[in-house]
Amino acid sequence: MTSLLIFLAAAVHLGAFISYPQSGKFGPTFLYISILLWTALAVMLNRALANASRENKAFVAVAFALVCAFSALSFLPQKDGVNPLRKLAAGQYPAGPDFYFGLLRLGIDAPALRPPPQREKPL
Repeated sequence: MTSLLIFLAAAVHLGAFISYPQSGKFGPTFLYISILLWTALAVMLNRALANASRENKAFVAVAFALVCAFSALSFLPQKDGVNPLRKLAAGQYPAGPDFYFGLLRLGIDAPALRPPPQREKPL
């Protein structure tokens, strides 16, 4: 159960980090510290749920993933000062170039997502 919760926390945080890559210099620091804190919570939850039923553990895993996603999207720093949760609420969804630059920040080059080169404007 612990490894599942840790995987969920890491996947949610990496998904938010890749989808909204304009997090500036504090983005990776937020990513590491937040995943570390959610890992500690996963370990504590695992100890508390040692004798729980399978249904209760499944409910806790789903609730953990939802709260983790809410937290990551609420607190992920952005250069424009608007958190990703407010961007989602305003209808500003991530596009292909966002995913490309997010993956590039992690060291993964995905040429299929690369934005087309912009034409130079004549003087």
